[in-house]
Amino acid sequence: YEANFIITQTNLFATAVSSAGVADLTSWYLTMGWNTGTPEIWRFENQQWRMGKSLFEDKAAYNRNSPMEHVTNIQTPLLSWTGKEDRQVHWYQSIEFYLALRRLNKEHIMLVYPQEKHLLRNPKNQKDLSEHIKQWFDYYLQNKSIPSWGITPLKSL
Repeated sequence: YEANFIITQTNLFATAVSSAGVADLTSWYLTMGWNTGTPEIWRFENQQWRMGKSLFEDKAAYNRNSPMEHVTNIQTPLLSWTGKEDRQVHWYQSIEFYLALRRLNKEHIMLVYPQEKHLLRNPKNQKDLSEHIKQWFDYYLQNKSIPSWGITPLKSL
């Protein structure tokens, strides 16, 4: 979440990496937690997010803190990744952000690991992600060659 949000607020960073990031507070607020079997509402009002009010009591606060609401501001290239079996933050949050960035022709690559959850457990996938992140940073921070896996020009949808 923080990487997604920070790049909507500042151009301070040359690039960023986001893992299983929340993109839209409204859509996530109104989902069920697969791990808990309860609505995610509790996370926002009383726990991790500490919003103190429901979405319906203070929609402006939720919008202010939602990366999706500020996605047009992004100028920072983003590498994001998610596990398709993530039961903590549904991978659709990453898909939503990816599609918004793609539609806006923002520099962005998303990696999806089909049999992984919120954390990568398979050593092969851990190595793959580490290599992708290193090559991403090498390109954007060290002026090295474009990775073979492709930072390619985006086509408009």
